[in-house]
Amino acid sequence: MKTMLATVAAIATLGAAAGAALAQPYGGGGRQPSAILYDQPNFQGRQTTIYGLATNLPRDWNDKALSARFQGRWRICEDSDFRGRCQDVNGDVPDLNRLGMAERITSLQGYAGGGGGGGGGYRPPGGGDSWRPGGSWSGPGQYRPYEGTRSVFFPYPTMEGYDIAAGSSSANAFCRSQGLGSSAYYDSSQRAQQAIDGEGRYTGPTSVLRDLVCRRY
Repeated sequence: MKTMLATVAAIATLGAAAGAALAQPYGGGGRQPSAILYDQPNFQGRQTTIYGLATNLPRDWNDKALSARFQGRWRICEDSDFRGRCQDVNGDVPDLNRLGMAERITSLQGYAGGGGGGGGGYRPPGGGDSWRPGGSWSGPGQYRPYEGTRSVFFPYPTMEGYDIAAGSSSANAFCRSQGLGSSAYYDSSQRAQQAIDGEGRYTGPTSVLRDLVCRRY
């Protein structure tokens, strides 16, 4: 344990030398998934577009949608804050009755990466925020990781440009998306208005990862 703490402290010292730029978030560089809801079947009637997530649809749309078009993969739920019965969907749904969700959607959240298929979780983002063993870093220079003998230090881990919700599952998912082992340490003392969780879903205000240390194996 003492050896691990010493490693964390040494790498964190390197991170502090990167400068005060770490105090400001990188900002959303990825493209959020979108969902278009319609109050009639077959994409007819009134419509509204949701980007990323809605923890509680406004009154004029709560339990109103009868059809929808989903860009990327989404989770739709009967109750606010993604509670109650939920279902993962993607693509065009001309009749939400087929899913048992007609006039039942109250909250919904998209998955980062926009891909269909199962499994959730992080995927190395295209075009940025990615590191590979050997020191290749394609993200912003001021947030580049620092390599130790047995670990890699990410001072400001992000996914597709968004903060990552704090938690061991999120920390481990990020480390593994970078081709590394599990996380050894992370700080969660800061909050963000929007983040991505360990399943790759957009979330509302939450504590986020800072100073993440990933094991090499």
